[in-house]
Amino acid sequence: MNPAMSPEQRNAQVIDRLIEAYNRQDVQAFANLFTENAVHGVLHSETQQRSRQEIFERYVEVFGMYPENKTEVVHRIVFGSFVIDHEKVSRSSSSEPFDVVAIYTLESGLISRLEFVRS
Repeated sequence: MNPAMSPEQRNAQVIDRLIEAYNRQDVQAFANLFTENAVHGVLHSETQQRSRQEIFERYVEVFGMYPENKTEVVHRIVFGSFVIDHEKVSRSSSSEPFDVVAIYTLESGLISRLEFVRS
């Protein structure tokens, strides 16, 4: 990462790398962008995963179920240590895409928390 970039720019770049890994279904590269004790789940709900390893295992499962799974950023807000994306997720070429809001919290260049909101 470029040291001349602002912390907000560096945080956005981490999420760009996460989305690239997600769209390649590179679960190791995806999971490596989370802290060891990262929290992953649905906003205002029970946490689904509580570590990098659990996130890795979850996405092995997700990518196995949806081998065409992709996401694209529709809109992004970067605010301090938070990156908030409106994303459009497509499971397959024959399924209807759906929208999510992903709220990423970053610490020291890694994602410490990811919470989703689905309509």
